[in-house]
Amino acid sequence: MTTQMLTLGAILDQLADQHPDELVLTTAMQSGECNTLTRSQLRCASDHLAHELVDQGVVQGDLVPIHLPTENAFLMAAVAILKAGGTPMPVSYRLPSSELSALLDLAAPKVIISRNDHERATLNPDGVSAALPPESHQPPKVSNPIKALASGGSTGRPKLIITTGDALFDPENPVIPQLMRFEPGDLKYSPGPLYHNGPFWFSINMLLRGGRILLNERFNARQCLELIETHRPTVLNLVPTMMQRMLREPGWQNANLDSVRVVWHLAAPCPAWAKEGFIQKLGGEKILELWAATEANGLTIIDGNEWLSHRGSVGRGVGTDLIFLDEDRNPLPPGEVGEIFTRIAGAAPPCEYRGSAPLESLREGFTSVGDLGWLDEEGYLYLADRRTDLIISGGANVFPAEVEAVLSQDHRVRDVAVIGLKDDDLGRRVHAVVEADDDNGPALIDHLLDRCREQLLQYKVPRTLEIVTALPRNEAGKIRRSLLRDERGG
Repeated sequence: MTTQMLTLGAILDQLADQHPDELVLTTAMQSGECNTLTRSQLRCASDHLAHELVDQGVVQGDLVPIHLPTENAFLMAAVAILKAGGTPMPVSYRLPSSELSALLDLAAPKVIISRNDHERATLNPDGVSAALPPESHQPPKVSNPIKALASGGSTGRPKLIITTGDALFDPENPVIPQLMRFEPGDLKYSPGPLYHNGPFWFSINMLLRGGRILLNERFNARQCLELIETHRPTVLNLVPTMMQRMLREPGWQNANLDSVRVVWHLAAPCPAWAKEGFIQKLGGEKILELWAATEANGLTIIDGNEWLSHRGSVGRGVGTDLIFLDEDRNPLPPGEVGEIFTRIAGAAPPCEYRGSAPLESLREGFTSVGDLGWLDEEGYLYLADRRTDLIISGGANVFPAEVEAVLSQDHRVRDVAVIGLKDDDLGRRVHAVVEADDDNGPALIDHLLDRCREQLLQYKVPRTLEIVTALPRNEAGKIRRSLLRDERGG
């Protein structure tokens, strides 16, 4: 017997019929208050917003940006967009106007869900009722593409990573939620911002599984431990920087984390001491690491017990084939570092770009996002670097070209190289090395950092900046970034 494939909206509506008063979304505010939505309220509010989206002309294929802080309304909006047949496009509400405009130009949306005024049509979710149903029921609509995520791109220009395919799911055999070990009735705590793919996509899949979501307005390690003790989540979705800050909290040793069944960490390499701290506290079987890309071209998973016997590995492929190629695209044997090409389920990834060239594709569906690594004899993957120049700071991707484009606007800057240096808290901190016509010392540094703060998100702004008379270059005239990193202990 074939199970009927359903939309997310249909699955959540069924759950609302069964458990109308169950709290499904909770956001912990910095003030200590909690905002909540029941399943019934989520259904009504998303239905209302879906009607308004349809009235604005949203149809299948339309990208709808969600320009909101991390809160219940963000996920309610995503559900509404999928009910209307559109494609949710999470964006940071802190984006500078120039960067947001560039992303909107790529998306060409008919409407934006936001509390701010935009040149395009805007829907404010605060005006949506969570009490009364719409006057008429919307027929089911199937979204395609499924989601669109914004990225600065390795070129410094914004791009969209779009997950293609019909947004239909099997409620009896939900593949991704089961892979993530989600169970009906789980409470997942995602401390990270929802415009990042991990917290957003994990939350959507927890809702598909019949689980509930706990968010926080903003991550704070002490509050995070308090929320775990108070709300008793069963699943945590973290990045290594969060883990490190939690471990450094005075209350870590005595914190009651007994409710937690699974901890997923991803998005950046995890320092050994941080992983060991969580393994000692919770047990290795509960600590799971995921290596994957937004492009969904492959994934590996490793638990804490496996990691203890394969230290430094990010796991073995799950439904994923991996090959390693040198610069001339010749295959490399196990143990040799090369560029990682992957394919999942024997096919090319279900994604496309806007604003960038497609992924490099070779050999029957194998693609690469530029990561380097090697495979041991048992099939465990080890990363040599997360792309050649990409900086992963606090779990967030920082493309040097984005920062360099801002710094190079100043007429006194001849050239600039932005690199990532080791940082005990963030993993990597953003550091800028500027070659300037004249060294104005602290005044020039302050001016350049102010320029970055005006045009970039906070995590992309260099933590440190130095001025040099000349940047080192190779014979071809290219800046020797690796030398810059090595000289600074990076």
